[in-house]
Amino acid sequence: MLSLQHVRRFCKSAAVIASNKLPAVTSKRIQSPKPLEGKPLEQPALVKLKAERDPEKLFQLFKANAHNRLVIENRFAFEDTVSRLAGAQRFDYIEHLLEHQKTLPQGRREGFIVRIIMLYAKAGMTKHAIDTFYDMHLYRCKRTVKSFNAALKVLTQTRNLEAIQAFLTEVPEKFDLQLDIFSINIVVKAFCEMDIVDKAYLIMVNAEKWGIKPDVVTYTTLLSALYKSKRCEIGNGLWNLMRLGIRPDEVTCNLVIKGFGQAGYLEMAKRVYSSMHTKGCKVNEKIYQTMIHYLCKGGEFNLACTMCKDCMKRNWYPSVDTILALLEGLKKNKQLGKAKMIVALVQKRVPPFPSKQLSSMQSILSKS
Repeated sequence: MLSLQHVRRFCKSAAVIASNKLPAVTSKRIQSPKPLEGKPLEQPALVKLKAERDPEKLFQLFKANAHNRLVIENRFAFEDTVSRLAGAQRFDYIEHLLEHQKTLPQGRREGFIVRIIMLYAKAGMTKHAIDTFYDMHLYRCKRTVKSFNAALKVLTQTRNLEAIQAFLTEVPEKFDLQLDIFSINIVVKAFCEMDIVDKAYLIMVNAEKWGIKPDVVTYTTLLSALYKSKRCEIGNGLWNLMRLGIRPDEVTCNLVIKGFGQAGYLEMAKRVYSSMHTKGCKVNEKIYQTMIHYLCKGGEFNLACTMCKDCMKRNWYPSVDTILALLEGLKKNKQLGKAKMIVALVQKRVPPFPSKQLSSMQSILSKS
């Protein structure tokens, strides 16, 4: 486990690496904007910001409107300005604008500082983003788990395992912060994306020790990673564990059905589908699509046909590929009547399927 000094050192190293590719943010002298001599803007500031394409003029214009609430409170204007300055490689301008904003009254609002953190991250200035979190007290801004989560999310984007773990375990104690479920889900998602699902699972286990109950997002993220990595038996066990603690929603059920289908456990997929009706979960269009798709792959065309008929009567239609697979299966099983019924329902779709796709379906029926 790294100390906080290591986290700081990581950020410093990241900044050094970046400096080999990008202009150093302190290498250019920033000129203060020229006074407007009391003359009003010919156009509203937001209009001028959006239209300005020259990076230096864009910087000067934004700086001149540093106290203009119409500009400062406009999230798009902020993000768009930083994005265009980053595209022009003017990281010195970005630093100057954002550091100046911290010194103004809005710098005492945590929500505003979170925005600064995320803007630095969007510009690829990780060290500045993390330092903004550490320095919040300098601007008399209260630090809570909200800003902690913002900084944690930025740090997870670096994929530096040791730095993430150090930040997660040491910073809350240092600043007397209580983690929440969003903190847990940020790390679980990052570890799953880094293909270290075991560590993601341990984070979930530790969360309960910290008094934080995993939610549907936690389980869904882990289940998706487990099924994707073909660790289906562990995924199935996690599904059963989740059902003991929380009520799965439609997204989770669809994910689990898909996982069972991919693993070839069609009976388990059908069991999950059936349990949705008794648990009060609503079957939606995506769940119908997933079930019909895997029933066709498993050769269970009768049940697939029944489900397809049910969902189309609700004006929900499976994908064209799934419908074609169903028609091929029904014809192969000499159930042409059912195939014709499916095509008849398909033709009632509003808006209709493209004529080329309808022709493909009809051609299956006409084949000898």
